Amino acid sequence: MAEGVFEHRELMVSGALDRAILHLGLPAAMAALFQAGFLVVDTFWLGRVGEVAIAAASTAGFVMWLAQTLGEGAAVGSGAVLAHAVGAAHHAAARRGAAAGLVLAIWGSLLVTGVGLLLAPTVFAFMRTATPVTAAGLGYLRVILAGMPAYFLFAWIAAVFRAVGDARTPLWLLGLAGLVNVIIDPILIFGIGPVPRMETVGAALATVLSWLVAATVGWHLLGRLGVRPSFGDALHPTEETWRALRIGLPLGLEGALFSFIYIILTRITTTFGTPAVAALGVGHKLEVFNYFVCAGLGAAATTLVGQNLGAGDPGRARRAGWRTLFLTVVPVGAVTLVLVSVPAAAIGLFIPAPDVIAAGVTYALLVGISQPFMAAEVVLLGAFAGAHRTVVPAILQVVLTAARIPLAAALVAAGWGVEGVWAAISVTTVVKGLVLAVMFAAVKLDVGNAAEIGATMTGHGR
Repeated sequence: MAEGVFEHRELMVSGALDRAILHLGLPAAMAALFQAGFLVVDTFWLGRVGEVAIAAASTAGFVMWLAQTLGEGAAVGSGAVLAHAVGAAHHAAARRGAAAGLVLAIWGSLLVTGVGLLLAPTVFAFMRTATPVTAAGLGYLRVILAGMPAYFLFAWIAAVFRAVGDARTPLWLLGLAGLVNVIIDPILIFGIGPVPRMETVGAALATVLSWLVAATVGWHLLGRLGVRPSFGDALHPTEETWRALRIGLPLGLEGALFSFIYIILTRITTTFGTPAVAALGVGHKLEVFNYFVCAGLGAAATTLVGQNLGAGDPGRARRAGWRTLFLTVVPVGAVTLVLVSVPAAAIGLFIPAPDVIAAGVTYALLVGISQPFMAAEVVLLGAFAGAHRTVVPAILQVVLTAARIPLAAALVAAGWGVEGVWAAISVTTVVKGLVLAVMFAAVKLDVGNAAEIGATMTGHGR
């Protein structure tokens, strides 16, 4: 059974670097695009329902993203621990690393669901959305939050496969989830046959069901790696669990605070009316489309940096981070050219309302320009996670992202209108990318973390 978890190790720690990056990165990026497809499909169909539906799903979507980033943070933390164990060729530690992710997925999702359901009405009251938007958004969000355990489990399963060097299985699982979503989304939104018309609630239910299908199938496939824990392991956290929490929590909180900042920006945007809120939602979807590509390659950077540090090769680990960033900027730059060339068409693809297009054109243009810097931010955060160094990068990311709020408020007060919000988002994205690049160039990557991990493995076998 041990062979499964080490099947790709040789390529990760000693094979051609570009081949290793593409082996991980291409399937991971494709999987991330499938994940972005959930948002695209929902936005496409809800755009046919009307502005209220798309504004409701968009505003609720910021809270959904907040919850998902906590799940992703937990998954990245356990994946980084697992990658080090695989690089060091310790099977018992690899199994404990996988079990650590299950612990965080179960307890973390229950906490997020409970707190989210309790605070959901308060969040919408804070955003000051119109009454119809609030009603539809709450219905959407409650279903999504109830389905978070399925998402957390799926994110953990995908992270396990990527950490051992298998990015194709998560791609296949997300493709399955995407197919489920594509089929049942319009059925539940509009009501077909005996199925009632559920609009935003139907879109949320389709998303949750697709997560559940992917998590169920993924759990079955996990058995072939030889590291699948039992659900009983969730009651017995190990040292790997706390290490995964220390790595993943800063990233999860950074992502959660990022989403919360968008909630505050939404409150500012609501002063310009529902079309502006809808434009923010659509523009955010355009940004997320590239974000998920970067996140997929960032996951590749986590695995490569982690496994190579575990194998005692910090030079190759650093090269893996920079090379992954280069291979990410190429496709991101292509999307940048599209957004800069036809921003109105990009917005109109999702919702053809002229007032929404007028409000969102500048956002699409500025988002396009800032995307290569967003690639640096996301990919290098993944590299830092592989090195088990997430606290300082996450803090800096939070500070710079939070700067969007006073910057947006100042630009709006100076007469920029809603374009002041768009400018604040783009400028801070550029700064974050530059800061992360400087930090990664300066940070010392050594095998100290790997040696520490190896010490904890002593006596546990391989």
